[in-house]
Amino acid sequence: MSGYKMSNSEITAKEDKIKFSLKDVIFTTIFTIAFILQIFLMFFVQNQINIPFLFFSGWILWIISLYFAFIPFFAFKKRGGVVKGKSYINTSKVVKDGSYAIIRHPQYLSGILFSISMTLWNPVWYNIVLSIIIIILTYQWTYAEDKHLIGKFGQDYETYKSEVPRLNLILGFIKYFAKKNNK
Repeated sequence: MSGYKMSNSEITAKEDKIKFSLKDVIFTTIFTIAFILQIFLMFFVQNQINIPFLFFSGWILWIISLYFAFIPFFAFKKRGGVVKGKSYINTSKVVKDGSYAIIRHPQYLSGILFSISMTLWNPVWYNIVLSIIIIILTYQWTYAEDKHLIGKFGQDYETYKSEVPRLNLILGFIKYFAKKNNK
């Protein structure tokens, strides 16, 4: 059904039918434990390696992660066709501008950058391991998210997916500026 857009009631009904597999529950549990543990260790274990450049870089990544974490709240509400009073995730159309013109999953990227920033603040082996776990699981979730969004938006999302990278900021900026220069 090319060009067909689901109504808000169809989207809400479809989203209510999302089911989670045992794999989803296990991945979510592992992710949650790793994420909480990384935060806990950040605050309660003394920084063992003091490298100012890494510490400063961690702050820069953390600030960038905040931007990508919160921009969807506004972008979806403003440009996603969200019905007043509904959550920002209840979009009725694909948002393709702003940070979504550069990468498809800014909130997932935010989680990755946040985890890396904590590792840069305290670059010890257990933080590196926790970051790797968080990055792998987060990246894995983007595949499921793409599948869900293809089901929700169809060809419109397929086209968007072919034009905008999943999480790669560098490739996203290259494609974004190349597209702007060709206009």
